[in-house]
Amino acid sequence: MKRIDEYFNEEAVLHDELFIHRMGLVEFYDAVEQEINNCIHKDKILVLGCGSGLDIERIKYPSYVVGIDISNKMLDILKQKKLYEGLKLTTVCASIIDLDFGENEYDIVLSCYTMHHFNAEQKLDIYKKVHKCLKNNGVFINGDTMAANLEEEEFYRQKADEIYEKENMPFASLHIDAPLCWSHEKEILSSSLFSEISLTKEWTNTKLYKCLK
Repeated sequence: MKRIDEYFNEEAVLHDELFIHRMGLVEFYDAVEQEINNCIHKDKILVLGCGSGLDIERIKYPSYVVGIDISNKMLDILKQKKLYEGLKLTTVCASIIDLDFGENEYDIVLSCYTMHHFNAEQKLDIYKKVHKCLKNNGVFINGDTMAANLEEEEFYRQKADEIYEKENMPFASLHIDAPLCWSHEKEILSSSLFSEISLTKEWTNTKLYKCLK
């Protein structure tokens, strides 16, 4: 298994081709854009695991956007893109586990296909930081791969735990999928003090939801 930063550095050049053309995720990003459009306030937006910026390309408002990703190659591609003219971008190359997102700073926190690399305990810590960094009535929008049920979630988690134990590395340091199911995801979001947790769209293996602070 490759370290997660190495994996995405190698994938960076082909990332957009993979997601948009091979995986056919145009409909998914259309739905993400609609959720952004539905938000009343969009002045300051934090994007977690922004990668090459497929989600940031869907922000078409005058906004200050902070994009965090562990892959410097992904961020290089993002910085070369022509984004909405009124969008001001700052990028941070780091793991979202290690960063403090601040307090009462952002109108929106956005994440797409990132959180399935973390276990439940890490997600709880991340979502608490997301809640803390949002302004009152701020919105967390997350679209991600999810397990079909608790049994499938446990299967993925056990496989991941076995690999991390064998490699003697911390969880989420390698490119391993460990998706939670929707019921468990909601429990963690509720424990992070989010209100009005709503599932807005779903596909076979992906769900898009939003939460209010």
